[in-house]
Amino acid sequence: MNCNNCGARMSCGCQKRTASDGKPCCSNCLAFYEKTLQDKKTITPTTVEVNKNIWSADKYSVNK
Repeated sequence: MNCNNCGARMSCGCQKRTASDGKPCCSNCLAFYEKTLQDKKTITPTTVEVNKNIWSADKYSVNK
């Protein structure tokens, strides 16, 4: 079995850990892997402001 984070081969049971997402991880990098999972959860998508200009008789009229 290999670590999901660093790819190291885990030969002994004392090296094997299970991350909060259920994937195998070695004991050396479990804390780092968990931190990256938390960072991914805290990223929120940004919204894009849609151009609200429309074509009218006097060129552009801004809708607010």
